[in-house]
Amino acid sequence: MRAASGFGVGRSAHCERLRGGIYDVLVIGGGITGAGVALDAAVRGLRVALVERRDFASGTSRWSTKLVHGGIRYLPQLDIGLVREALVERGLLLRNAPRLVEPLLFVLPIYQYNRHPLGLQRVPPAGPLLVAYLELGLFAYDLLAWGLNIEPHRRLNQGMLRELAPLLRTDGLLAAYGYFDARTDDARLVMNVLETARQYGAVLCNYCEVVGFERSGNRLRAAQVRDVLTGDEFVVQAKLFVNATGIWGEELERKALGAPTVHIAPSKGVHLVLPQERVGVEHAALVIPETSDGRLLFVVPHDGLAILGTTDTGAGPLDDPLASDADVDFLLEHANRYLEVHLTRADVISVYAGYRPLIRRGLAETTARLSRSHELIEHESGLVSILGGKLTTYRRMAEETVDRIQRRLGQPVRHPTRHLMLAGREGLETALPAILATAQELGVERSVPWLLQAYGTRAQAVLELAREEPQLARPIVPGLPYLFAEVIHACRNEMAQRLEDVLERRTWVLFADRGHGLASVAEVAQLMARELGWDEEDRAAEITAYRERVLHLCGSEVGIATQLSGAAEEVSGKEGLEVH
Repeated sequence: MRAASGFGVGRSAHCERLRGGIYDVLVIGGGITGAGVALDAAVRGLRVALVERRDFASGTSRWSTKLVHGGIRYLPQLDIGLVREALVERGLLLRNAPRLVEPLLFVLPIYQYNRHPLGLQRVPPAGPLLVAYLELGLFAYDLLAWGLNIEPHRRLNQGMLRELAPLLRTDGLLAAYGYFDARTDDARLVMNVLETARQYGAVLCNYCEVVGFERSGNRLRAAQVRDVLTGDEFVVQAKLFVNATGIWGEELERKALGAPTVHIAPSKGVHLVLPQERVGVEHAALVIPETSDGRLLFVVPHDGLAILGTTDTGAGPLDDPLASDADVDFLLEHANRYLEVHLTRADVISVYAGYRPLIRRGLAETTARLSRSHELIEHESGLVSILGGKLTTYRRMAEETVDRIQRRLGQPVRHPTRHLMLAGREGLETALPAILATAQELGVERSVPWLLQAYGTRAQAVLELAREEPQLARPIVPGLPYLFAEVIHACRNEMAQRLEDVLERRTWVLFADRGHGLASVAEVAQLMARELGWDEEDRAAEITAYRERVLHLCGSEVGIATQLSGAAEEVSGKEGLEVH
């Protein structure tokens, strides 16, 4: 069994500091919301710690459509405040996280047979009035971004449409528009925010679960924390505690308060990962304007692939969101309605599912009608819950939360993160020539766009690892941009503790590779064993756990199973699952 001393130096040091510290704020939850609160609090000079019971970004924050956007579908719901807030935050992220957040053109087609495009409940009949009505909405979308808009929307002619979306059906097409939003890598955004928080003094620990609280009268005094990897338990004292646990928000409030004060309505979103050439998107995303359940879908280019999503269905076990056969069929069916191709399961590289932490405030019949706005609740006990919201608005959510904390602590309120660049983003263009030169020297030029997106100026540190050990300059999977050097960097600098931390979150190997990284898993495990002190039993256990993870998500060792239901159990008995 692995020993306590076998973990990476970074995590060990943070865990030791966590045990002995007394903090102004303990943030519970290591997704984008918790990361944002930890950063904002640390930049304002508060003593802050953050704990996450699994790995950072292992919940909702990893399962998004990889978009930083205003939410064009919320305009028909007249959720103007949310759209305005998200568009402003989109503009700030484009400025504060260059290359990690990038502008992206979206192609929006409208057809004669669309009855409720973009989720509109009342629309004019198909024809010029409908086109004018939708263009008015796009004009409002531009206007709400105000001075932070990327570019105004535009009407696309046939030539532009063929260039941007060559496989889009044109029969019955009334008009097509292009408007701008942005894309990112969601888990890398979380890691960048956490790294920035660490630079400002935040103490961060993954695989640390809050199992209870100590009280002094009606006030929370300390959290009882269990190190999931070692089983050790200890207490962390703090003046205030932030519940940033997303879909588990009710569970945490129950531990702290005895009963929850907010109701989370988890909504499952499923995405398919497809070859980019099969859907014809490269320089622009595509909006599928109408679905049978009254929403819309996106087809988004992502690192040479395409993401198709997302669904909006009811929840199952919160710790284990999985795609169903019905989810896969739904997405393929709707894509085939609008594309001049016939997509089948054989085209699907991988599938992933996650839950949105929607707040139920009224009697909305479906989760599709619930708002993505957030809820901030301050309790007399010293717990502050920040729940709901979306990836794009994390900074604003954090700012509101820390405002409340500073007032509670009797401190003056200030807002430093509005103009704060994330770690690795300052001076990136100046550092670019040296990064390019090193990449050329190592023969890994194809990996540069990914390295700049993921690490910014720290891409040079990753490349230096490959320079010191030339075998680390190889791609983890041939044809993908992720390098073996990133495995070492993740262990030494990003608290990666398990194979899935590296192959599912620090990189996107599990989802980007049709073989899910299984051909390279033994070599990745060997590198991690060297860094983290695993013995042979640990290494074998990690390989087995990762194989089981792949089968659980995709039902197959290559692509997705023909039928997901029961596929993992069927494959698990095969000889290919033996650990080598």
